[in-house]
Amino acid sequence: LSSIQDKKLEIVQKAFSRATELTDFRNEMIERTETEWFWLVDGDELYPPHAVERIAEEIREASPTVHKIAIRRIHFMGSFNFVSRVDSAGRIYRAAKVRWRPGVLPHYRLRADTEYLVDDPSASLQPHRMLLPEEIFFFHCQYLARSSKDDELGLLRRWRWRKPPFPVRPYFGPWPETLQLDGVARRMTPELFLSWVGLNTKILGTWGYTFAQKVLGGEHACRQP
Repeated sequence: LSSIQDKKLEIVQKAFSRATELTDFRNEMIERTETEWFWLVDGDELYPPHAVERIAEEIREASPTVHKIAIRRIHFMGSFNFVSRVDSAGRIYRAAKVRWRPGVLPHYRLRADTEYLVDDPSASLQPHRMLLPEEIFFFHCQYLARSSKDDELGLLRRWRWRKPPFPVRPYFGPWPETLQLDGVARRMTPELFLSWVGLNTKILGTWGYTFAQKVLGGEHACRQP
């Protein structure tokens, strides 16, 4: 990013010691936004070029009552040859209307920010949400090894708290143009088929491990005086 020379781009770097500081940073950035819309892009998200062009068109045509734009999301699973089911995530917000508060997903004990309206924090944002057409999507790399720390954890340990979706299906493109696709298969092969079966088996294993922890943890808690 630092190599990009553009007067419209301002790079801000911060170190975080607590998860809630990321929430504060998001709010700080959206408050400093001088344009009408704020586009939230995580470091593990990839957008195809056609999606970026279509998103810009949709933003220009959005109703004044729309304050949150959701985009369909495809999760890469284990490699660029496997994806999970498609879901959606809010990624674009009207800068003057939306902020975040820190929260936690109770079932997974994971940090998850909650959006709220600046004018009415208790009101639901759902009536002001717009989901873009299905041909507009981005790729999410949460379930790939994203750093040396992820490599050290190993697949199963890394997925115990991320709860990967099931089932996983083979994927043969198109891929974002920025990806290096050395070793990525363009068609089904015996080796890829075995990897596909093994990957789904591992995911079921993480689900079983999580379920067993909940059951055993609950039994243990019941025995406490």
